[in-house]
Amino acid sequence: MKKITSILVLTTCLISACGGSSKTVNPVNDNNSNGQSLCAAQAIPDGAECIGVDGRQNLVFGDTSKAYKGLILTLHGAPGYMAKVAGIFDANMLEEKGYLVISPNGNGSAWQWDSNTDANISDDSNYIANLIDYAHENYTIEGDKARIFGYSAGGFMAYTLACHIPEKLSGVVTLAGQFRGDFNACSTQTPVAIHHLHSPSDKDVPMSGREYGKIASVDATLTHWLKINGCEDQYVQAAHPAVTATSPGTSTLTWQGCVTPVTLSKLDSVAHESDYLSEALYEIYQLSMALEN
Repeated sequence: MKKITSILVLTTCLISACGGSSKTVNPVNDNNSNGQSLCAAQAIPDGAECIGVDGRQNLVFGDTSKAYKGLILTLHGAPGYMAKVAGIFDANMLEEKGYLVISPNGNGSAWQWDSNTDANISDDSNYIANLIDYAHENYTIEGDKARIFGYSAGGFMAYTLACHIPEKLSGVVTLAGQFRGDFNACSTQTPVAIHHLHSPSDKDVPMSGREYGKIASVDATLTHWLKINGCEDQYVQAAHPAVTATSPGTSTLTWQGCVTPVTLSKLDSVAHESDYLSEALYEIYQLSMALEN
């Protein structure tokens, strides 16, 4: 399995430097003093290009000349950056498997995303909705939806999107980030496939939740979507591979009778900030997200 190591941030993300519009189709070419290509003041990783959409820059792993089986958006944490989350999930691997991958830039706030769910659709939810439309208008992609892969604060935002724009989503994978905000404000009845991956050892974003930031527990988060997705109380348990080199393994619970899947993978002895094994992660969420090899 391929080990994904951390990527060094060259400088702080500057939202004011982001450019482009919803009709932008050409790469954005910013450079630092050394002539290195940048995207939202960050180094562009191998396999990616920088595309401006609605005033923000985004990393895109894909080609307009190719046909794709689906669209995946990876949402970074806080603090975080596009290349890091693209590395955790290995955007190049996903593109090779036939999926267009876009890693959008956050809004520059402390939380990076408008993820404190309330009754009003957030600016970031609107932005992601527009980005999904942009991708389908400018690339050849099956269907008209997207899968959202979120890490940490990006996971918070993934659940917000499942509340605000579920009709645009076919699935959500969250790694160490649960629902944030008021469940009463998430009144959607539209099922979305959910796969939550989290370690009981996570001290930064505990599975039990946290009062600061209104971060719900994993149990409360999944209970909400078990109801939306029409699941039974029963689940089946399976062993999955370790997602880091030092973890003993992963235990996955899949609830039964759901309209669309709800799955929890408990990562044994995995710190919040870890060198995640992207291929192991893929093996774990592949079935629930209906992804092909």
